[in-house]
Amino acid sequence: MLCIGVDIGGTFTDVIVYEPATARLAEAKTLSTPHDPAAAIFEGLAKLGVSLDAVDRFVHGTTRVTNALLEGSGDPVSVVTTDGFRDVLEMGLGHRPQLYSVKEAARPSLVPRSLRHTLRERVAADGSVIEALDTDHLDEVLDRVAAAGPGTVAVCLLHSYRNPAHERAAAQRLAERYPNLVCTVSSDVVPEQGEYERFATTVLNASVRGTVADYLRGLGAALAGAGYLHPLSIMTSSGGVVSTDEASRLPINLALSGPAGGVAAAVYVAGLAGYSNVITCDIGGTSTDVCLIKDGAPLMTSDGTIAGFPNRTFQVEINTIGAGGGSIAWRDLGGELRIGPRSAGSTPGPACYGRGGTEPTTTDAHLLVGHLDPQESLGGEVQLDPAPAQAAAAALAEQLGLDAMELAHGILRLATIKMTSAIKEISVARGHDPRDFVLMPFGGAGPMHATALADELGISRVLVPPVPGNFSALGFVTARARHDYVRTVLAAADESGLAAAQAVVAELEDAARAQLKAEDGVEADQVSFALTVGMRFRGQSHHLAVAVDGLPATAEDLVAAFHAAYAERYAYVRTDHPAEIVNCRLTAFGPSPVVRFAAPSGGEAQPERTRLYGPDGWVDAAVWRRSELGPGIRVTGPAVVRENGSTTVVGAGWSGAADEHGNLLLTRD
Repeated sequence: MLCIGVDIGGTFTDVIVYEPATARLAEAKTLSTPHDPAAAIFEGLAKLGVSLDAVDRFVHGTTRVTNALLEGSGDPVSVVTTDGFRDVLEMGLGHRPQLYSVKEAARPSLVPRSLRHTLRERVAADGSVIEALDTDHLDEVLDRVAAAGPGTVAVCLLHSYRNPAHERAAAQRLAERYPNLVCTVSSDVVPEQGEYERFATTVLNASVRGTVADYLRGLGAALAGAGYLHPLSIMTSSGGVVSTDEASRLPINLALSGPAGGVAAAVYVAGLAGYSNVITCDIGGTSTDVCLIKDGAPLMTSDGTIAGFPNRTFQVEINTIGAGGGSIAWRDLGGELRIGPRSAGSTPGPACYGRGGTEPTTTDAHLLVGHLDPQESLGGEVQLDPAPAQAAAAALAEQLGLDAMELAHGILRLATIKMTSAIKEISVARGHDPRDFVLMPFGGAGPMHATALADELGISRVLVPPVPGNFSALGFVTARARHDYVRTVLAAADESGLAAAQAVVAELEDAARAQLKAEDGVEADQVSFALTVGMRFRGQSHHLAVAVDGLPATAEDLVAAFHAAYAERYAYVRTDHPAEIVNCRLTAFGPSPVVRFAAPSGGEAQPERTRLYGPDGWVDAAVWRRSELGPGIRVTGPAVVRENGSTTVVGAGWSGAADEHGNLLLTRD
C-alpha cells in the first residue's frame, strides 16, 4: 500500500508517493488548478502511474486559508461580545504601524461596528461570575445577529479562557434557535488571556470556516470518487496532522500548512542522519521561509500574524522574506540594485518562462550564470528560454552601467544577502550561533543558494535532503497526528501554583487521549506528550515558554528551570525576583510513521562538463545527476547536481557525497 503527500501551492502542486515495503519515493510537480484543486492532484498521480484505490494514507497541505485571509475573501462575521467591549477589535493594541507618522490611516477593523453586538454578562479575571448571563437579553442579541445577515458568528466574551460557561451557553442557544448559523467561540480557538489577540484570532477562524469546509468536502468527495476510501488527513501550522473535521472546525490552524510540512520533514530526515540542530531554508517562487530546529524540535510561537492581524494559535516559528525564484530585480531612485519583494509569480512569471515577463528575476539570473539547464523543463512543466532572460537582464544592466552577466551575478549575490539576514534573525538575534547548525535547503531554489548561504554564515555542513523540490509534501508523509492544548493558570510559582498546574496538565492529558482516540484512532498507550510551562517574572507582560519533561516535583525545581531558560534566552536572570506561572501548553502526539529513504544506487557514469559564471568570471564545473551519486562517488565544487524539481549548486571549496539515507551531505574543505 502507498502513502501520499500533496502540497497545493499558488504555482505548483507537489505530489509525493511513498511505498513503505520498498522505500520507493516518487515525486511529481503539476501546475496548480485553483478552480479545481483535485485536477492537479490527479494529473500528478497520473504522471506517477498511481491509482487511489492502492493508497491507504493521504495527507494534504493547502494555502487556502492563507490566501483567503491575505486576499480578504473570507466570509463576513458577526461578533457577540461582553457589554462594554464592543470596540476591542477596532482599538486593537494601540500600536502605530509608522511610529512617527501623524498621517497614518487607521487599519480597517476586522468586523464593522454594525456587526458587533454586546451581551449583558461578566466573568472576572479569576473565572468567577460577576454578572450572570441574561438569557432574555441573549435571545434579543441573537435575533439581531440573525437579522444582520452574515452566516458566521464569533462569540468572544471577556475572560472566557478562565470560565467558558457563558460562551458555551451562548453558542448552544444560537444552535437551538438558528441552526444554520456557524458559531465559533474564542475559548475553543485561543483559551488564553489577551482580549484583542483572542478576539482577532477567533474572527479570522470564523471567516474561513465556510471556505475551508466546502473545500475539504469537495476534495474528499473527488478523492472518494476516484477510489480513495480512507480518512483524509490535513497538515497544520504546528507540524502535525489532524482530521478533516478538526481542520474544518479550526481552520486558522492551517495558516502555515505548507511551510510547516517542510519543517516536519526536516526534523524527521535530519534526525535519521544524526543531526539535531538544523537551520532550514525553503526557497520557493515568491518567498524564502527559514526555521531553526534545536535539539530535534523546531522553535514554536503563539505570537504570529497574518494579513496584519494577530494569530495566536500555536505554530512553527518561521521567518519569511520576499525573496524567491520569481523576485524581480529593479533599480531604486538612488540608482542602486534591489531584489524583491515584488514577484513575477507564475503569470507572467520570470522572463525565461516565455510568457510575457520583461523584468529580470532570480530565476533568470540562475539560468544566465549556468545553474539551470535550458534543455530541461523547470519542475517538469516549464521550458526555460535564455533569450528573453538575456534581454531582460541587458535592459536593467544598461541602466546600472553593467553587462548582463555582471548583473545576473549581482542579483544572486543580493538575494543571498537577504536570505542570510533572514537566517540571522532566527539564529544570531536569538542567541544561537549558526556555525553550530547544519543548513538544510529545500524548495525549488533552496539547494541553488545553499553553499553560498553557508559561506556567508560560516556554516560548514549542508544537508540536501531527498526530493528537495517536493520536500514540504514529503513532510506530510512523515508527520504524525498532533493536537495542541493550552490552559491559563496565572498563579505564583510556589507549591500552590505548581499544584494548580499539575491539575491542569492532568485534565489536558485526559482530553488529549480522548481526542486522539476519537478522531485519529490512536490508542492511549500510543500517545506521547511534550509540555511547556509559560512563566514570567512578576510585573512582566510577556512570558517565556519553558520546556519541561513533565512538571517537576517541587516549585523550586520549576523556578530553576525557568531561570535557566531565561538566562539562555536573554543572557541574564534575576534570581531574587518572584516568578509566576502563566499557562501550561501540552502537545499530544500519535505514533510516528516509519519512513525509510534508500540511497541512490549510482553507476559508472562520468559527470558532464559545463561553465558557471561567478565572482571570478567563467569557470569549468562538473554536472552530476542526483541518481548517479551512489556509494564512493564524491562531488567536488564547483559543480552542479541536477534532479527532477531542483538543482544543487556546489560552490568552490565544497565537496560531498550521498549518505545512506539518500541525503547529499556537503562539507566545506
